Parts: sequence; C-alpha cells; structure tokens
Amino acid sequence: MKSLFFLYTLLYGIAYVQAWLGRTQSAAVKGILLCNGNPLPRTLVKLYDDDRGIDSDDLLAEGHSDQEGRFELSGHTDETTPIDPKLNIYHDCNDGAKPCQREISIMIPDRYITVGKFARKIYDAGIIELAAIMVPGFILLLVVLPFVNLSSALIGRTQSAGVRGQLLCHGKPMSGVLVKLYDDDRGIDLDDLMDEGRSDADGKFQLSGHVDEFTTIDPKLNIYHDCDDGLMPCQRRITIMIPDSYVSAGTAVQRYYEAGKLELSGTWKGETRDCIHRRA
Repeated sequence: MKSLFFLYTLLYGIAYVQAWLGRTQSAAVKGILLCNGNPLPRTLVKLYDDDRGIDSDDLLAEGHSDQEGRFELSGHTDETTPIDPKLNIYHDCNDGAKPCQREISIMIPDRYITVGKFARKIYDAGIIELAAIMVPGFILLLVVLPFVNLSSALIGRTQSAGVRGQLLCHGKPMSGVLVKLYDDDRGIDLDDLMDEGRSDADGKFQLSGHVDEFTTIDPKLNIYHDCDDGLMPCQRRITIMIPDSYVSAGTAVQRYYEAGKLELSGTWKGETRDCIHRRA
C-alpha cells in the first residue's frame, strides 16, 4: 500500500512540474534563398518561438545559408501551451546602401510542432526569392499628387511586366489558385489590373501585361488561396511587390520575375484576408 501511495505521489509530482515548467516542444525549417534568381549565401536565418506578448521571443536556433542558398534550422523549448514557431530571414538583396537589413518573417503551421527535443517533421519553406518586397494589406501614401495621375492618362508611356512561379501547400502543388498582376497606383486611383489567371495542375503560373503610365509602374503580384485555411471565410492574400528592374518598356516583357517555389501553408508577415476580389 505504501509503495502504491508513493507511486501516485511521484506521478502527481511529475505532472505538477511539467505543468509549471511546460512541456518540451520542437520545430524545424529548411529552404533555399535566392536574390534575382541567384543563390544567396551567408544570409542570417533564425528560428524563434513567437511569444506574442510582453516577453521576448525564444530563440530556438540560428545559422546562415550555404553557398547554394540552402539553410536548415531546428530547436526546442519548454512551454505550457503549444509553441508558435517562426522563421526570420535577414538579408540585403536589392537593398543598395541602406542601413540595417531587410527582414522577412514566416509563421510555421502548428502541424510541424513535435513534442520532445527532436523535430519529426521539417517545414519546407520552399525556394524564396528575396528581391521582392512582401507588403501589408494597406499602404499609407503620405503625399498624393493628383496631377501626376492626370498626366499619366494623357501622356503615359507603355510599360510591361511579367511574373511566374510555383505554388505549394505542405510541399504539394496547389492548383486552381487565383493570381493577379497589378500596377499598384498607391494613391486614390484603383490599381490597374494587368493580367490574371490560375495555377495549373503542377501549381505553376505565369502572368504578363502592360499599361500606360507617365512614371515607372509598380507591378505587384496578388495570390488568393485557401491553403491551411480550414472553414475560414474569404481567402488568404499574399502581396509581392516586383522590383523595378523587371519593368520593360513597350508591350512585350523582356524579363520575367521568377517568384520561386512559394510554400503557402506558412503565414507571411503582411499577409491579409480578402473577401471582395473578383474571381477569374
């Protein structure tokens, strides 16, 4: 009887300590980093547990991409609730002489969390092209010049842009995803739709279009999808600003922006939801 009482006491004590200290959880991520289509080596990458509160995020692992732009991180921490793993990428692709570094954050889905110190599933972030800029759903324009838009309508020169890539959901091609190519007017005017379409059976898409503008156009790619979205209303939207170096004069695209292999299950910083976009 005493031994049974001792066993119960021991089990209760272990459960109490685990509840107070938290249970060990782990996560892992890998991917390939590109800059204008070329591997980006020596790029700092960090894996965090995003505490989403007043506490600092817990650093799980950090490292740098290799000569082929590849990286892989894994780590663990103790938390009473499920951890929120995120990948931070710090880079200087297309950054010129600007101080500090550009930062991209990707929240890793809960299904890639493992109980214990060793991650059993690795989140594949895909092939990430860092030349573009991931933007929030709303852009605040500090100065609006209406006469420029009027001039654009009257004098504008023809400019074109094109983009292509592949969309994945948990590593599998995602077909039928609506993608749109816009010229972002960043003012009171509506953005100009240059092209739209859907990804094919392999998750691949290609868009191109042209528009007349007085100033250099600001092409952007919008992706509307339901990867890892459950029964949530509307759709998830990712917006990628395409660099000016991919803008061509005339109606024919001279250089396509390669968006890479985009894994859509993770949550990209700046991602929004969209309920009113017109379906193709």
